[in-house]
Order: sequence, then C-alpha cells, then structure tokens
Amino acid sequence: MQGTSISKALVTPGEELGVEEEYLPGDNAYVDSGYVKSMVLGIAEWDRLNHVVNVKPLKLSLIRPGQIVYGKVYYFPNDKVAMVRIFAVQQQDGVRRIQAETGILYVTYASEERLGTIYDAVGLGDLVKARVLSSKPPYHISLRGPLLGVVETKCPQCRAVIVPSSTTSKITCPVCGFVFRRKAAPS
Repeated sequence: MQGTSISKALVTPGEELGVEEEYLPGDNAYVDSGYVKSMVLGIAEWDRLNHVVNVKPLKLSLIRPGQIVYGKVYYFPNDKVAMVRIFAVQQQDGVRRIQAETGILYVTYASEERLGTIYDAVGLGDLVKARVLSSKPPYHISLRGPLLGVVETKCPQCRAVIVPSSTTSKITCPVCGFVFRRKAAPS
C-alpha cells in the first residue's frame, strides 16, 4: 500500500511553502520571487501528486459574548452607529492583544442614559472598554455599565489627550477648558 500524497503543517502569513517550479499556489497561497507563500495563518496541505499547495485558514476567535474588550472608534456610518476596531480582550491574567476585529456600537447600547446621537457617547479615535453582546463578527458591543465606556479621548477643540477619571458624562479639557460629552469609564 502506498503512503498518502498529502502532508500538512501549521504556517504563518508570508511563510515559504515551496518553489514555484515544484508547486502551484492553491487556496490562500501566492507566488513571490519564485516561492509559493502562505497568505494566512493556517494549515498548509501539500498535494504531492498534483503539485499544489493549499492553506486552510485558522480562525482564532478569542472574543465571546459577555467578554470585556478594548477598541478604537474609527468610523461613524450615521449618527446612531459607531464602528470600533477591537484590538484586545480582558482575561483573568490581564489584557491580551488580539488580531483586530470589527465591533458595532449602536446608540441604544452606548450609555444607560437616553442619547439623541452616538456623538454624545464616543468620538472618532476614542479608546473604549466594552462588553461583547454577539458571538460572530462584526461583534455587537455595549458601553452600558459603570466600568465601561471611553478610557481615553482627545479634546475636540485642542486635541489634548484626556483620560477620564470619573463616570461623569461631561468632560472638561484641562488644557483649553472646552466641555464635551462622553460615556466615560473611570480610570
């Protein structure tokens, strides 16, 4: 009986999988400077009979419903929604950076107070601490809770970096005195 013609291994993006004279790039693989390389983190499969390398992506999701995450507000599709780039999760042993995921913050989940617009809770570039509500990306997140909200913001007028020290919804810039609203999380 003949052995298998497929071998497997864990590979990282950009890792060399073989030379283009020996293998053709299959799924999630490409050719660069004569080498077949992986596009993603995953399991590479070398088909020695057909001379093709395929990479099956690994999806390492560390984000679960109820978990506390940290992210940065990067976009407002309208005045009721903020898009957040989630970059870290809180674990028992501390905060762990993760591969960036997309979070969606609706105005109804931005504060315990009734808000007219999402801009009363968060601003562009704000760092937020939020709770995950959904189990699949894009993740729905909430700032409702006494320890959740904006952990770092910039003054809309002078761009001074501000770390809120209380849960008050009005923040006064210590540099220029400008007053603005945020759903703040105490530091």
